[in-house]
Amino acid sequence: MASSSVQPLVMVVDDDDPTRMMATEFLSQAGFSVVDYPGAEEALSDLEVQNPDLIVLDVEMPGVDGFTACKRIRAHESFETTPVLMLTGLNNNDSIDLAFEAGATDFATKPINWTLLCHRLRYMLRAWQASEDLVNNQKSLAAAQRIAKLGNCEMNTDSGEMYWSEQLYAIFGSEKTDNTPTTVDFLSFVHQKDRARVSNWLNEVSTAPCTTSYLDFSVAAGCGTERFVRLQIEQVLDKEGGVSRVSGVIQDFTEKRRAEHRIEQLAYYDSVTDLPNRTLFQSRVDDAIQDAKRDDAKVAVLYVDIDDFKSVNDSLGHATGDVMLNEIAARISQDVGSSESTISRMGADEFTVLMPAITDSKEAEALALKVGQTLASPYTINDSKLFSSASIGISVYPDHGDGAESLIKSADMAMSGAKRAGKNTVLMHDDAMGEEAKKRFLIESNLRSGLERNEFDVYFQPQIDLMSGKLYSAEALIRWNSDTLGFVPPNEFISIAEDNGFIIPLGEWVLRTSCLQAVDWLKKGFPISQVAVNISVLQFIRPDFPDTVRRILQETNLQPSFLELEITESLLATDTAQAVQTLKALKNIGVQLSIDDFGTGYSSLSQLKHFPIDRLKLDQSFVQGVTTSEEDAAITRAVIAMTNSMDVKLLAEGVETLEQLEFLKHSNCNEIQGYYISKPMPANVLEQEINDVESRLDGLFDGQGNLRLAA
Repeated sequence: MASSSVQPLVMVVDDDDPTRMMATEFLSQAGFSVVDYPGAEEALSDLEVQNPDLIVLDVEMPGVDGFTACKRIRAHESFETTPVLMLTGLNNNDSIDLAFEAGATDFATKPINWTLLCHRLRYMLRAWQASEDLVNNQKSLAAAQRIAKLGNCEMNTDSGEMYWSEQLYAIFGSEKTDNTPTTVDFLSFVHQKDRARVSNWLNEVSTAPCTTSYLDFSVAAGCGTERFVRLQIEQVLDKEGGVSRVSGVIQDFTEKRRAEHRIEQLAYYDSVTDLPNRTLFQSRVDDAIQDAKRDDAKVAVLYVDIDDFKSVNDSLGHATGDVMLNEIAARISQDVGSSESTISRMGADEFTVLMPAITDSKEAEALALKVGQTLASPYTINDSKLFSSASIGISVYPDHGDGAESLIKSADMAMSGAKRAGKNTVLMHDDAMGEEAKKRFLIESNLRSGLERNEFDVYFQPQIDLMSGKLYSAEALIRWNSDTLGFVPPNEFISIAEDNGFIIPLGEWVLRTSCLQAVDWLKKGFPISQVAVNISVLQFIRPDFPDTVRRILQETNLQPSFLELEITESLLATDTAQAVQTLKALKNIGVQLSIDDFGTGYSSLSQLKHFPIDRLKLDQSFVQGVTTSEEDAAITRAVIAMTNSMDVKLLAEGVETLEQLEFLKHSNCNEIQGYYISKPMPANVLEQEINDVESRLDGLFDGQGNLRLAA
């Protein structure tokens, strides 16, 4: 009802005063509220103010007649359906026709039977209210279907004709026409890939009671978009049990499908490369192993790690790194080729390849070599040419694991072995790798607690000045005697400490312990007053490393000139500008600087002029060959001559024989250290043995630093 009053409001418009008076009397007694107007113009002006539920309108009135008034009422949006009863003259058929054309709901002839008119108005009101309720319900249903993206349809099984709701047209992306749609029209909107399946199903549900009441399929909506829908039907059966009609509801669940796809992407695919992630890869390896068990076949896993990829992110940014990762993924995919294989990004710069149903492990090795060669080709990204390589590990079912987890782990171990072997290498897993991984895990898990339990010690190996034949310094060398693992060689635990970052606190401990020892020896007047401490790459590249050195010197009260820091040669090749800056900062502190293991890295003597160093330590691999290899002897003489010309001292490491010592002395090498003079010893043992070491030197050199050749 338009009116908010309890009694329905009737607007009576008639220029006859008795008619208006009778209408007011009878309608009031019948339960209506009445407002009357002698002319249409006044009534139309008050139409929105009064907001009547019913309108009684005389046809013949001065000024605006009833037909015109009715048309104006219907032109008003709020009164398009309000019941209008028009009063016409008796047997005036033309007026009746014009009344309906103007939009009248009903008519009554004069003279009026007021009792009958009240009943007619009450009926009109009920009919109008029912019609409004139906319209509102239809609007609500349409809104609900629109919100739920739900359309409905009916199908006549005999004729194939259908009824489609407005929302179904919207789902199909089609405009409603005057033509009655058919099943042929319906199938025309079904996506080509699903059309035959949907057609067969519609035929089935049209001819016999069905067991499956719904079907999911795709529709090719307007603008070429694909949408996913579910058709759920209910059959109407006749008395004989046959299908007479099929009613259906179609729901568009495209957004839900896309959300599910997005969730699946997040759960099972890498966000950068769109490759399967670790979870999905492991599942597919499990499936491949089950198939291999049935078919007596093999399964291979390749574990690919991009060498030194971190430098790309650090120098060019992660955006460039992501572009390169996608290029790497594309290259691997192109090499693999087979659609049955799975390529995955495991995280960071690691990829894996699943090769199902292979007959020989050589297939995996061949693919790994091919991938390695492809990934080593230059990358052109944002006008920059980048170079990389890959370390690749291989494992094969059933030789290296009987499940996905063990097979992937074995390939990972092999990849780590390829890394340790020098990178840019392909390596097949073997059982020894498992033992090595177990040993590595035990070392890693005991490192930190080993420092807390004082299991580490610093040994010192004396260094000799060949010009005087006297002791002048000692190299500090860390040793670990674990309560759990026993003696662990440095070459086994130092690399692990560097990998997990523990080298930072461990290196600081060695530096502080060595400085304290040097202070103690200086106080005692010990022949050795200087200590040389090896510095890890991870320590050296830290921006606060010079501050750390300065702080430890202050805490231990050691004068900087009694400390030498040994830096590996390969470190200087990574970032020359930064290395020079750090070396200058250390030199300003006052410490001595040396380059350790010279000859094994990538620098050249010409580069050394950029570094403020005090000495080079010639690697023992050259020293060992000076008396047996003319090439090593020539290299050593050249290095000695050049360092002397650059005013840089040269210390030869690993001197083990008198012949080596004589060669170095006669070639004007400045300093030596090695087992021929003394092995590394704990500080307290070295203090006890120092007299023997000095006696040995006295036997080798005269007081002027010359060799006693008879010795």
